[in-house]
Amino acid sequence: MRGSIIKCLWWAGGLILAWGWGLAPLAAQTPGVQLIVSPQTVSFSRLPVKGPVAAAQQTVTVQVVAPPQRPWRLTVMARGPLQTATGKNIPINLVTWQGSPGSVFTNGTLSADRPQLLGQGQGPVVGTVRFFLKSSWNHATGSYNQGLTLELSSP
Repeated sequence: MRGSIIKCLWWAGGLILAWGWGLAPLAAQTPGVQLIVSPQTVSFSRLPVKGPVAAAQQTVTVQVVAPPQRPWRLTVMARGPLQTATGKNIPINLVTWQGSPGSVFTNGTLSADRPQLLGQGQGPVVGTVRFFLKSSWNHATGSYNQGLTLELSSP
């Protein structure tokens, strides 16, 4: 299991969404499998936005290290909406992702209600995830933060 923090800065020119992927306590990690995620920061540019969705400027690489033929499952869950220190919110379900290769990593929408399947497969795999934000001029300016939890499980 891994924990992360999302940090967003929304201003007249854009939004920065950043998270730090941290190791869970050793007791919470699944023996024999390892999750490696990078980079630790992605940013969304609000101007110019071509259409109602802003793509993150960086692609996240997700690597699962596991013995051959060992099955695994990776989920992601937000801890709430994107939120400023003064209580302004952007609903977390406005953040979506596309995973590749599609045979292993899924497309989805972040949720704070239940874990969402990010990927599943067998053995070692390297893939990519691209995040998207449904943008709106109605979002208040500010620095938005939230946490994510990635959980890698294997029988």
